[in-house]
Amino acid sequence: MTTQEIRKTVNPMTIWMADAVICEARKAITGNTGWNDIKRSPYNFPEVEMAGQVLGRLFNTYAAAIKNALLNMPEKMNGIYRFSDLNYFDEFVKALEKEITSIKLRQSDWILERC
Repeated sequence: MTTQEIRKTVNPMTIWMADAVICEARKAITGNTGWNDIKRSPYNFPEVEMAGQVLGRLFNTYAAAIKNALLNMPEKMNGIYRFSDLNYFDEFVKALEKEITSIKLRQSDWILERC
C-alpha cells in the first residue's frame, strides 16, 4: 500500500495523530529537543514504545518493524523541524517498506475491538 492509498483510506485525523507520534519518537531517537542534547540508545524509549503502540493499531505488522522503521528514517528528521519536501508520515511509510514486503492497514473493526 502506498502513502497515497493510505491517505485515501484513513481518516485525516488518524494521519495527523500518526504524524505527531512519529515526530515525538524521532525527537527521542535523535536525542534532540532543540537544545544541546546527548544521544541515547533509542530502541526502548517510552516515546518509541508509544509510537509503536499507536502505529501498531494502524498498520498490520509487528512492533519490531515499526520501531526499526522509526530508527531508519532520515537523520535530519529529528522531530523538531518540518520540511517542505519531506513529510514525517510519508518518510515513515518509506522506511516501513524497507522492513516488510507489503504495507497493509489493520482491519478497522479489529482495531475497535482491541481499544
